[in-house]
Amino acid sequence: MRTELIDALLELLARESEDFDVHRFAQDLAERAAVLGPARDAGVVLSFPAEPERITAGTGAAPALVRFQLEHDEGPAPECLHSGSSGGGPWPRFSTACAEAGYSSVETLPILADGRVFGALCLFDAGGNAGGTGLRLAHAAALRLAHQRDLHQLGVRLRHLQTALDSRIVIEQAKGMLAERHKIGVDTAFEGLRRYARDHNQRVADLARAIVDGRDPVRPNDF
Repeated sequence: MRTELIDALLELLARESEDFDVHRFAQDLAERAAVLGPARDAGVVLSFPAEPERITAGTGAAPALVRFQLEHDEGPAPECLHSGSSGGGPWPRFSTACAEAGYSSVETLPILADGRVFGALCLFDAGGNAGGTGLRLAHAAALRLAHQRDLHQLGVRLRHLQTALDSRIVIEQAKGMLAERHKIGVDTAFEGLRRYARDHNQRVADLARAIVDGRDPVRPNDF
């Protein structure tokens, strides 16, 4: 069992960054937690920057019970998401829902790294040292999600920088074209470009693109 746990931890940590599927990741985490816990069933909820809604996954009736907690904002999973701790209840509606699904207990662990809560792992009818095993799996998952979050944020920043660079290049091209066409300095060309954009409620980059594409609305009297 120890070897299987180590293999599971390594697999979670080493998940490919390219085309990372957080839904598949959540399901894999739940399935491994149920087997290795051991637990009768396991449910996962994740809050991930690249996803507009919280992700739920699990085995058996666990996914439905995780969604029940989110819909009613009651239970250990929402507590984990809000505070990083499952708290102690009481959660009368959730307890009733668990009993109706045939579960007698639930142990919920935060998926937490670097002070950021990425979600919660719910172990239903856990046995043995499920809490310790689940905590290790939850921590490995949190580290992997933190890494993926950082990659996502870096990608967003790089796209913003690329957009800014592309805009800067187009503006420089437009300045040169205006300066040559109207026999003026590039600083004067830029001032005219900026003034025209402001007066016509346009972005300078959009106006510059129109000029570079041959749709030049700027006239000599704009300088």
